Amino acid sequence: MLIYGVLALIAGSASIVVACGYRGVDVWVWDWSDVTFSPRYRTRWGTPWKNLERMRLQFGFAGVVLVMVGLVTMTR
Repeated sequence: MLIYGVLALIAGSASIVVACGYRGVDVWVWDWSDVTFSPRYRTRWGTPWKNLERMRLQFGFAGVVLVMVGLVTMTR
């Protein structure tokens, strides 16, 4: 369980970094998703998200949830 907690903390921290836009990571993820996702999941903007703010919100919420799960797992 300790490994799962550490992995959740790492993933949550990375998601929060993307949500905050630290050193352009959010734009890098936006560009990466533009290349990676198949045409079935793309919008007319090329990525699964309609705009950068929506992507950052999604990563922020996911990051907070993962950090909380990681902390609960580590303290059990």
